[in-house]
Amino acid sequence: MGKSVGKPVVIIGGGGHARVVIDALRAAGELQPFAIVDPSADGPVDGVPLYGDDDTLPRLLAEGVETGVVGVGSVGDVRTRRGLHERALALGFTLPPVVHPRATVAATARLCTGCFVAAGAVVGPGAVLGEGAIINSNAVVDHDCVIGAFAHVAPGAALSGAVTVGEASLVGTGAAIIQGVHVGAGVLIGAGAAVVADVADGTTVTGVPARQRTP
Repeated sequence: MGKSVGKPVVIIGGGGHARVVIDALRAAGELQPFAIVDPSADGPVDGVPLYGDDDTLPRLLAEGVETGVVGVGSVGDVRTRRGLHERALALGFTLPPVVHPRATVAATARLCTGCFVAAGAVVGPGAVLGEGAIINSNAVVDHDCVIGAFAHVAPGAALSGAVTVGEASLVGTGAAIIQGVHVGAGVLIGAGAAVVADVADGTTVTGVPARQRTP
């Protein structure tokens, strides 16, 4: 018997994050990258053919490709990722959570629509990953953490237990957050920062220990 082929999926956006998504999908095998849609792409991405721009999504849906994954990351500004996510849902696409098989996700963790967990990441018991959230390579989201919608935990970041990260926040590469800290919405935590106290909405913090960065 030949090798089974997973359900076809369209990758919405063809940048660097799309390559990470494609790798995770191929490794897992349940969803088969079928096409890329991206108005700025000029050709295939890692062997996945370019189908056209975002306006071709209804045609793909009509042709039976009912599953999508947003291939746009959220570093700095989540509006593009959120907009593509919401448009795909409005058109009728299913946006499943995508988990690389080399990630470790506890059975009691809850993964919401369109979130992504990259290779080497750890998501602990009772953790909640919000809609469209990204847990990037080798990041740790320990027990009972809550990651808000479209938040991004960058590679190598470590969140101790019961940390809350608000909607559309970015936890930078290699940052650490101690247990029980609340990070507000729209927060930017700099790379390598050590967060030892709550962070207010819309704040940028950097350093060890992390302090608010002044303009």
